[in-house]
Amino acid sequence: MWISRKWLKIWLTASILWCVTQGMLAYLGGFFPGHFQVGYQLQSNLEPWRKGEWQVDDPLKKPLYEIIRSPSAEKLPVSFQWLGYQGPVWNQHVHSRKTDSFTFPDGSTLDLPKDLNEADRAYVKEAFWNQRWSRYWTENGDFAKAGVFGSLTLLAVMWALYLIVYRGKPVEEKPRLPYSPSLTRLRKITMIAGAALVMFWVAIAWIGDPRDPQTFVDALYIVSPIMLPAIAAIIMSLLWRAPIFAAVLVAFTAYMSLPELAIRLLPASWFSAE
Repeated sequence: MWISRKWLKIWLTASILWCVTQGMLAYLGGFFPGHFQVGYQLQSNLEPWRKGEWQVDDPLKKPLYEIIRSPSAEKLPVSFQWLGYQGPVWNQHVHSRKTDSFTFPDGSTLDLPKDLNEADRAYVKEAFWNQRWSRYWTENGDFAKAGVFGSLTLLAVMWALYLIVYRGKPVEEKPRLPYSPSLTRLRKITMIAGAALVMFWVAIAWIGDPRDPQTFVDALYIVSPIMLPAIAAIIMSLLWRAPIFAAVLVAFTAYMSLPELAIRLLPASWFSAE
């Protein structure tokens, strides 16, 4: 065998933890879901910004449509940037005051100026949703690459070390000590709870949101970051690795699932404003 089974299990466990870490960094760092604003195309006859005389956060110097071009009327391509992105000064001026924020099914938010008309709002929101896949890759592709290439690099390093240490010869592996009864019980609970959480989120993706129907694949992709720790815990349990840490991963998934569970189980009147 080109590498021992023990080393292969170590690599697989480390790779799972590394990929989970990348997913959590994207989730906790605000990269998924993200918060965005529109990069409007500006009118060509705008006068130069008077630096020092005008302040970006002052009331609009002109009516909104004397600053920006209408995306829907001119069928313009629409681009989006992170909320707070600077860009041209006139664009900063448009975004520097309180705006309406819209939340999409994947959790992403989009801020739109209050003076934007309904046709442009609908046009921009449709473009934002249609561009979600390319935006996912743009914003989260580095995390995915880090997960894949980091795991492959570790495998190459471990393989090289295995050849150096054992000269490629088969190594007789010592049998692992069995888990204690308490750890065995914890492993079973982890697998059952992890599977239940994964099925819960698959069911959520299947049921969807009647207010904003979408395909099962889209919905499953959206909830996948929350399922990732539970899936990793199940795989680790099947490999008989790190039972306590696997249980922590399941507990973390359960914690992230509480808001959705409360919404699904508790009366809607509990969440409505008085």
